[in-house]
Formats: sequence, structure tokens, C-alpha cells
Amino acid sequence: MPRAAAAALSVLVFSLAAGCDSGDQPATGSAGAERVDAGEPRGEQAAAIAAPALREHLRALQRIADEAGGNRAAGTAGDRASAAYVSARLREAGWRVSRRPFRFPYYRERSSSLTVDGRRLRRGARFRVLAYSDSGRVSGGARRFGTGCARSDFAGLQPGEIAVADRGNCFFRVKAENAARSGAAALLIANDPGEAGVPAATLGRPGARIPVLVVAGDVPLADGTAVALEVDAESERRRTQSVIADTRGGGGGRVVMAGAHLDSVPSGPGINDNGSGVAALLEVAEALGPRPPGRVRLAFWGAEELGLLGSRRYVRGLGSGVRGQVAAYLNFDMVGSPNARPAVYSDGDPGLADLLRSAAGRRLPGASTRGSSDHAPFLETGIPVNGLYTGAGETGPGGKPADPCYHRACDRLRNVDPAVLVEMARAAAEALRRLSAREGR
Repeated sequence: MPRAAAAALSVLVFSLAAGCDSGDQPATGSAGAERVDAGEPRGEQAAAIAAPALREHLRALQRIADEAGGNRAAGTAGDRASAAYVSARLREAGWRVSRRPFRFPYYRERSSSLTVDGRRLRRGARFRVLAYSDSGRVSGGARRFGTGCARSDFAGLQPGEIAVADRGNCFFRVKAENAARSGAAALLIANDPGEAGVPAATLGRPGARIPVLVVAGDVPLADGTAVALEVDAESERRRTQSVIADTRGGGGGRVVMAGAHLDSVPSGPGINDNGSGVAALLEVAEALGPRPPGRVRLAFWGAEELGLLGSRRYVRGLGSGVRGQVAAYLNFDMVGSPNARPAVYSDGDPGLADLLRSAAGRRLPGASTRGSSDHAPFLETGIPVNGLYTGAGETGPGGKPADPCYHRACDRLRNVDPAVLVEMARAAAEALRRLSAREGR
């Protein structure tokens, strides 16, 4: 789940306290919520989902991350191995599997530094490198210009000088292109003086020919100020994929879909975010089998952490007629948080929310998702959506986060509560079984 989107989720009161540990044994605990009448008779498939099988998937994803430098981020060896693992397990379960490769703009900052007038600035608080900046080591005098939105703004710039432009009026990429064409060795974009800190920002895609940084508005950058900077980053186009699995049987003209994103962030292995959703859907595939009453499609999305790229690409590729054949989409992103109170999406389809509550057999509160995960492209096209979610950085009981290792290196096997994950996986399987039965009539 992307950090900015998760931060926008409504704050929930959670029912279980636990912490982050650097070890690799699963957390233990129980969600402990009030039970409700399940209403519709429950199938046997969901009850067959158990912790050992889910743990097997999580251990496999942890091992993949460990062998690939600590993460499973889109475009990396860990990403490719995760897709191969998921594909193999789905084929073993009898599902028809296809991979949907696509290219995306990849960026990773290894290190950076900025010194102004002899004072080294703190990264994150006083400066940031813009995503897709070029690498380089540069030193020289600063030269202040206007907004940099026109190439003429840099008139008089001497080759090798470090250009300084004010923030605003046009995209950062436009400023960077104009500065590079004018011969600047690097570009510093001064943040608004009245705004605290510096924003995380992007140039939008690879191709910048100079290092580009944004600095706090109160950093003194008068003409001639001595500046030294260094950026070591990768900026290129890479390939990732989504994995799509379809049942081999099932009647009815419409398909029921469910999805979970496959990638992690670069900073960690992503075992709760979102190995938990991946493990849950793999066990759903086993529980439902390849021939449920109606058609079911499972999606393991690529590059969710970079802006829902895989799911957006998939939905864009659906024609209006095919789009109408998708009866519903259920999303499972972070469903094993160690300090969790499971929730449904309050801004999703109310009928699907009721279905998930009934499938779980308990009263699940609502969490406002605001387009934070792969359900968003489906929602935008009018397809009914909902999902299960157990929390990211929101404050839980005792003032602790629902997931204290969210987007961190400690999002390892220990960071997943197996009891919560079993409950969510069983609810997912039961909800999909019921939807499949309805569409298969």
C-alpha cells in the first residue's frame, strides 16, 4: 500500500496490541471481536484454510526477499521470483495462469548529500532528491533565477554553475529540462519560504540529465554561494508483471474478481504489505478449487507501491463490454497486521461490505480507503468494489500503530499475526464462494 494513500485512511480503534520484532517467527494473537449471525449457510472450503499453509507462503516470500537483497520491489529479482512462486502455486491448484508484463519507470536513490556554504544539510528535513534525478557529484557557485518555467529564465547562466529556481508555476520536470539545456551542472529548487520542511517530489519519469534537488525555503542560496552535492541513484525503465489466474470451470456470464498486490517497497520485504494478501489469495485458490459454481479471477498486481500501475493498466485494457462482465472486485491489501482490528472499506459498495461481514461472521468496522490500493481503478469505472484491511500506520491500542513495521525493513514474518490472517483469508474465501454461486446460477 502506498505510504501517502495509507496515511489518508481514517483512524480506527484497534482491538489487539503487539509490537515489531526483528525475528522471523510469526506474531501470535487473536482479533477477538463480537460474533454475528453469518446469515447465509457457510461453505466448507473456507474452514479448510489454516495457519500452516498461510505461513508456508509467507516464509517463501521472506526467503525470496532475503535472497534478493532484502525486498521484493517492482522490477527487482525479488519481484520476479515472487511472480514465479505465485504462478507455480496457482498452476498446482489447477487454475489457468497468465502473466501480464509491462514496463515502468524505475528509480532508486542509493545515497545523497548537500552542503551549502560549508554546512552539510540534513537529508529529508532540509533537502530531498527528486525521484528520477540523474546521478552526479557537483560543486560550484549557486546562481539564482526565477521559476525556471521558460528556458529564457536561465539566461546568463554560465556552464557548470548550479542553478537555483523557485518552486511553483510549472512541473519540476520542466524546470529540470530548461536548466539542463541551459548548461546547469545541477538544479536546486527552493521550497516556498513559509512552508516547513521539503516535499517528496518527482520528475515523473527517467531522462533527467542533471541532479535535481528540492531544498528548504530558508536555506541561503544567494548568487555565488558555494554548493557541493552528490547523488547516487538508479533511474531507468524496467519490467514487471501482474499475475492473473482464472478458474477452469464455472457457469454464468460474469466474472467475480479479487486481487492483492505482489510487490513490496524497496525498504523491506513487505510480508504484511502485502505478502499477507498474496498468501490469503493463494489459499483462496486452493479452497475454491479450479471449478467453482461461477467464474472467478484472481489478480496479483505488479507495481502497486509505485501508483497502482498494474491494476490501472489492467482496467484501462478492458473494453466497455468486458468491463461490464466484472460483477465485483474484492481487494486484500494488508490483512495480517500485528495490532489489528479488521475492517471493510467504508467507501466501497455497501452490499459487498455486508457480504464480507457476513462471510467473516463478525461486526467489522469501516475504514475510508480514498483510493489507496488496487480497488481504485475498478471503482473509478463503476465496478462494485470492497475489501478487507487490518491497518497500517494508524494509531492502535496503547498508542501503538496497527503495523509498526509498515514500509520498513522489519516488515518480516514476525510482523504478521497468524490468527488475524487466517480469519481474513477464510472471510475472503467465503465471500468469493458466495459471489461465485450467485453469478453461476
